[in-house]
Amino acid sequence: MNRDQLNRTGMFSTVSAYMNTNKSLWSGVKAISDTVDDLDSGIADISDSAGKQQTPVTGAAAQKAQVRHSYEEQILFIADQLAAFAEVSSDAELAGKVELSLSSLDKLADDDLEETGTLIANLAMLKLADLADYGITQADIDALKSLTTQFHAAKTSPREAVASRSGETNTLPDKIAEVTSILRNRLDKLMTRFKTSNAQFYTGYLTARVVVDRGGSAAKAKPVGATAKAAPVQPSA
Repeated sequence: MNRDQLNRTGMFSTVSAYMNTNKSLWSGVKAISDTVDDLDSGIADISDSAGKQQTPVTGAAAQKAQVRHSYEEQILFIADQLAAFAEVSSDAELAGKVELSLSSLDKLADDDLEETGTLIANLAMLKLADLADYGITQADIDALKSLTTQFHAAKTSPREAVASRSGETNTLPDKIAEVTSILRNRLDKLMTRFKTSNAQFYTGYLTARVVVDRGGSAAKAKPVGATAKAAPVQPSA
């Protein structure tokens, strides 16, 4: 696995361990129990494939999965600032265009995601002066445009042959995407029941959902949509 995949699968395992440590709090809710079972099954499947794989993941599928994760996070980061501005300025039309979530972005087809990224970049350019108070700079928009270009190349490039262990290598990005979807579209939503009734447990879950960069000399948390600016803890990809 490459660094990004190791970081993400590390987060998967952290969430699984946290949920199983606190099983008494949620075991009576069948939907959560079924989802945690699916999460653990997905993690085991990834581990099995990674164990059989002896070379780093290469090829178009892996590149596309990595670029898409970063692309969705940058789209949401800028869209959220636009949404906050729209609320303050009572701009209902803008608010409707930028009401996004990781879950909704995750479900978009490739072409629709690229169209959304282009729209958000254009809207941010139009409101750049207003967004200064929200910490958005030209560099943030340029980063989104760069990711749009990268994603376009990744989604349109032909699938390449993998150097070795092609069967296991090609399935890893899809398996990681499947577990990501279980968290985003199921467990994250199910856990909101504890936001008020057990705030400590819910906050601990949000912390477990943060992707930690394990590649550097010191660990760095990467909340969804975050840049170098400080941001509240929230579920990662």
